Amino acid sequence: MEVLKKFQKISKRIPRMVRDQATSKSGRFVYKFGTFRLDRAERILLDAGENVSLTPKVFDTLVVLVQNAGRLVTKESLLAEVWPDTFVEEANLSVNIATLRKALGEIAGEHQYIQTISKRGYRFVANVVEVESESRTVAMREPRPALIANKEGTTDLHQGLNSLAVLPFDNETADPNAEYLSDGLTESIINNISQLQNLRVVARNTVFRYKAKAVDPQNVGRELGVRSVLSGRILQLGDRLIIRAELIDVSNGWQIWGDQYHRKLSDILAVQEEISEAISAKLKVQLTREEKDRLGKRYTENVEAYRFYLKGRYHWNKFHPSSLRRAIEYFEQAIEVDPTYALAYAGLADCYYRLSNVYAPTRDAMPKAKAAAMKALEIDETVSEAHAALGLIKMFYEWDWSGAKREFERAIEISPNNAMAHQRFGLYFNLFGRFEEALRELELAFAMDPLSPQVYWSFALYFFLGRKDEQAIEQIQKTLDLEGSYQPALYLLGRVYIELGQLAKAIAAFKKVLALNDAPMFLSGLGYAYARAGKYQDVRKVLNVLQEQSNDRYVSAYSLALIHLALGDKNQAFSCLEQAFENRCEMMTWLKVDPAFDSIRTDLRFANLLRRVGLDREYQVVKKFAAS
Repeated sequence: MEVLKKFQKISKRIPRMVRDQATSKSGRFVYKFGTFRLDRAERILLDAGENVSLTPKVFDTLVVLVQNAGRLVTKESLLAEVWPDTFVEEANLSVNIATLRKALGEIAGEHQYIQTISKRGYRFVANVVEVESESRTVAMREPRPALIANKEGTTDLHQGLNSLAVLPFDNETADPNAEYLSDGLTESIINNISQLQNLRVVARNTVFRYKAKAVDPQNVGRELGVRSVLSGRILQLGDRLIIRAELIDVSNGWQIWGDQYHRKLSDILAVQEEISEAISAKLKVQLTREEKDRLGKRYTENVEAYRFYLKGRYHWNKFHPSSLRRAIEYFEQAIEVDPTYALAYAGLADCYYRLSNVYAPTRDAMPKAKAAAMKALEIDETVSEAHAALGLIKMFYEWDWSGAKREFERAIEISPNNAMAHQRFGLYFNLFGRFEEALRELELAFAMDPLSPQVYWSFALYFFLGRKDEQAIEQIQKTLDLEGSYQPALYLLGRVYIELGQLAKAIAAFKKVLALNDAPMFLSGLGYAYARAGKYQDVRKVLNVLQEQSNDRYVSAYSLALIHLALGDKNQAFSCLEQAFENRCEMMTWLKVDPAFDSIRTDLRFANLLRRVGLDREYQVVKKFAAS
């Protein structure tokens, strides 16, 4: 956990400049801009009299920008003011800015309040008026949100805490086969609560890094930058369950709420709902009518189907192809028990997508993924996971870019805390060369899932596709610090080293990933590195092995095109790309931004491929990004 603390630790101190100015003898000031009023001393931001919930560090970032309105505030000075005497990554600042823009209601591409100065910092561009605190409105004079201890020693909230981490429930059952139950309960609560607009919920990938570790929930909350943490434990005794849950306030360690449930195993669905509703009530989250309906919603009434679903998600999260196939079996069993179980169909779609391209031909896996996603949405249009899966299918298989965009937007509309949907939407913009929009989505994903290797890898891919190779290497190293065996990062590391001309390191990276997974895609990467290094005898050996493997395993024609292009055989490379097109190879969506093809971008055959994949628009964006 030391690496995580280094990257993610959140300082409790108020920044020097903000603290000194807030306690100045000259009195307090209120800053007005647009419909907003900012009281730096009371640490309140109001929008038309309504409180806007911000985490402490996001609030401090806003104060520094507002106090320097009209002037450039460098990234270095912002980091120094908001995180004094604490080492944090620049990504933390990017997340704060993205969160601020969302809170202030900025529209993508417009900079009504915050302007980004490329490579330097930010400028607050709205007109700011500074007035004495005595002239505040009645709304501004209302009591500051506070926690007050009651007789039982718990807490009552005048206003809700606006961020939450749900730690993995401890499995106290002696049988390790019951692990799916504790993991599934945790994930179900996260998914339920994540649908609430006014509550930031840390995603599963991040919180599960604390699984089976002796951690202090208060310290975890500080590391993750949230204001409340839920922890719990589950014990199964035959057909009975004993579940304990506790919600704490990170700022002082006080218990906000705690309860113990003695239920039959058949009541697991009801317990999940009760805990979710208790959290929203105790955190005083303002719910819309639609959110209330979603929070109490059951996607199945059949407990056996629900247990199969939990087992499916448990194995899906293991990523390995054998685990994915087990997950498919469990999802299919859940559907057999309850044919109207929309979430189980969404799980199937995710499984088939994850098998596609690396372990199975896209033409085989993607139609199954689409059928499952469409069935899920036919049953229930409000399943965010199904929309996010359908977005991937439209992007990677159908090359329906506008359709993919609609699905990602709908997934996020339904579940604003769906970090995976934001991450996938960022990938969409990356592949189109729309890097500013990609960065915004990735920053939002990072804010919700700050310890996810997949999100860190997505930032690395963003740099790689934008021809920022040194930054890509740095981001890959951070990804591997989180998870040293993360295979997509190791593959990407080899690709980046090739672009840097560090071919020995590229070969070593591909060999490392092959030691973990002998998938033909990774072997093709090694062949590509050999070809770029002029190791032609080794290339031929790799091509021979791939030819043999193609008899019973999926070998990507796109990956073969890279090898032949590096060997100088453009005609054979285009032949492979044509084959990849015919096979609807997922990697064809990389054509516009993949640096491996920079040498043939002026070839009319390449332009024709771009047009047929739907990537022929806004082509110059990539070059502009590289030159910035």
